[in-house]
Amino acid sequence: MSRPSAHQQHQWQRRRQHGEVFVRLVTAANLVQELSTIRALLETYPYVTVHAEHHGGGGGDEEGNNLPPGVRIDDLPAASRYGLAKVDVDSSVPYSQLGITLCDANGRLPVLPATPWPPGAAAAGQSVWQVGLHDRDYSVSGSGSVSGGGVSSLRMRAFAYALFATGVVSAETRRSTAVTWVAYGGLYHLGFLLKVLTGGARLPDTKEEFLASLRAYLGDRVFDGRYVAVRLPGEDDVSLKGPLTHMAALLGAPAATAAKEPWQAGERSLVACQVFMRLKGLFFAWDDTIDMHAGCIHGLHSPTSSS
Repeated sequence: MSRPSAHQQHQWQRRRQHGEVFVRLVTAANLVQELSTIRALLETYPYVTVHAEHHGGGGGDEEGNNLPPGVRIDDLPAASRYGLAKVDVDSSVPYSQLGITLCDANGRLPVLPATPWPPGAAAAGQSVWQVGLHDRDYSVSGSGSVSGGGVSSLRMRAFAYALFATGVVSAETRRSTAVTWVAYGGLYHLGFLLKVLTGGARLPDTKEEFLASLRAYLGDRVFDGRYVAVRLPGEDDVSLKGPLTHMAALLGAPAATAAKEPWQAGERSLVACQVFMRLKGLFFAWDDTIDMHAGCIHGLHSPTSSS
């Protein structure tokens, strides 16, 4: 698929200007400033939810869409599921997005100045971030960005350097007992984040190496909301197993409609954040037993999975 059209970009900008939550677009021009802001906010908003989208590949709700008829993704062993995710993440695509949402332990988002929004926009508002990324050898400017179809994107390597330089990903955040990384369907979304952190390199060959690499970069507080959900007790007519759109609607996530929108990694990271925080608040409000799920990824850790 191609990059969004000019009309899609117009609609995309309009939603960001008039929605209740601002999506701050990270480009080469504001890269260090925005990541420095994120780093400063981690003290108060230590939950970091990521969601990846790319055209022509993964990022959607459902896993295993390309499997042969009669083959169910849930029936595959963990090593095979990792192999499928690796192929998806390793696939070279022209343009990808990474959405980032920060929140505190109660699910509150940071409120930031809404500049440089046009006249008439609110002066400040709850905010999330979206980064356009590419990993091909385009003709890029000295700042490491490429523009096309109204979209400005960064080389993965440039973004990774900035994440390390600003301390968003650092030894300090790895050792922190507060900084918590979250995704819904972490095998793909955390896999994409790992690809970003390694400057666009291919994922490790085995699931064991993948999990070790996640720990090395992000620390021990890594959660997959989908893994947590499927292990919670549900009612007879209510299933906690399902994609992000299902869980967002079921739990009444305020941004649930954004989960159905294509090409909106910023909004979808917000939905994933809201789903995880609702699961945490509904089922783990009185204890810290959610910590038993730290480091466990849906599809790689389950009673029925094998190597």
